[in-house]
Amino acid sequence: MKMHRTTLFLSLFLLPAMLLQAQDGSGPDKEFADAVKRGDKAYDGGGLDIDQALVAYEQALALQPENAEVLVKIGLCHLNGAQRHESLTYFRKAAELAPDMPRVHFLLGFALQLNGEWDAAITAFEEHKQRSLGIPDPEPMYNRADRYIAECRNGRSLSASPIPAEVALVPGINSAHADYGPLPTADGSTLYFTSRRAGTTGGKRNKVTNEYFEDIYASTLEGDKWTAPAPLPEPLNSKGNDATLGLSADGSTMLVFRDGPGMGDIHRSTQVNGVWGAPEPLEGLNTKLQESSAWTTADGQWTYFVSDRGEEGLGGQDIFRSRWIAETNSWGPAENLGPDVNSSYDEEGVFVTPDGNTIYFSSKGHTTMGGYDIFRSTFTDGRWSRPENLGWPINSADDDLFFVLMPDGSTGYFCSVRPGGLGMDDIYRVEFTAPQHLGQAR
Repeated sequence: MKMHRTTLFLSLFLLPAMLLQAQDGSGPDKEFADAVKRGDKAYDGGGLDIDQALVAYEQALALQPENAEVLVKIGLCHLNGAQRHESLTYFRKAAELAPDMPRVHFLLGFALQLNGEWDAAITAFEEHKQRSLGIPDPEPMYNRADRYIAECRNGRSLSASPIPAEVALVPGINSAHADYGPLPTADGSTLYFTSRRAGTTGGKRNKVTNEYFEDIYASTLEGDKWTAPAPLPEPLNSKGNDATLGLSADGSTMLVFRDGPGMGDIHRSTQVNGVWGAPEPLEGLNTKLQESSAWTTADGQWTYFVSDRGEEGLGGQDIFRSRWIAETNSWGPAENLGPDVNSSYDEEGVFVTPDGNTIYFSSKGHTTMGGYDIFRSTFTDGRWSRPENLGWPINSADDDLFFVLMPDGSTGYFCSVRPGGLGMDDIYRVEFTAPQHLGQAR
């Protein structure tokens, strides 16, 4: 499955004259230049090599503690690593030491936003705009200051009026790698989820990101503690990418993502006598592009899914739905949920309530406060309501995805990238003071 995390793998910018001078020298100058070179090489490798880059840059910083460029490089490592919010310390110091350095105020603003310092982030983004003099940056990322300023204003408003809910990490489930896509059984006794940790089936890594392929893991609740997560055996997991998407109310059918002829497809696996069968593609839903999320309604009549379908979409990934046609024993034509739900940005992670009338999903558009936020929309009088942001503290300044509700409507699970986590995406549990409306299955 394509990584859902908002990525910021930005190219390093360097002062060649400084390094050339250092290379001609010896002693500390050469040691500094060598450390920077090692860091640059590892950083270019991406993924797990970011940790090696960080070690090299920290060695360089120890030799030149006031070097703003190295501070920015360390900040970028954190921004693209497991603990993104830790980039703030380095960007802040770099901006103080070298306020004229291109892009530094943008990076500072982004780090401030990740830490929920909304007003300071807005100030930094405005500073970036003034210093860029309206000249477009060749790196598109740095031309998004206005968008992030709007997100910060959303964050300021939403965090000022938090909803009555408590959010906490699910203990014993998460790792230092990406963990996401939680699917609890209706009785809460088992939790299925996706992980990119070491030990996945086949042990392969993505050649671009250097991260482990996805596997589906399971943990059971014994008393008040979750057992150590373990990957489910083949044929549910394969040597490629396998990820959780949706789970039936009785826990016997799982929708999963699996590598396919195109960029990845929706499959369905059925559990018989405790054994998950080989996933089979959902014919009629999949395309040569990627289908990355799916949920079938309780009555089995509709499957809602996320797809990147080019001209059929409204921009980026959109939410579609298809009706089951009994006469042909197949899924019908895909219907885009339209501009009331889909934005010009990416949508992801759809969950449908038992009555089939309310969806929860994540979006980078609408009133997000940063990255993906979780929204809710209800089908009333023939149209979908304006998506409602679930608010703070469920949503944060970073990615919040794959929200699902338990049958009582009082408990939910989702994944998030936020301070206090173990690293990358982590799985959280939310307890609502007022139960959420779920409706009854038709």
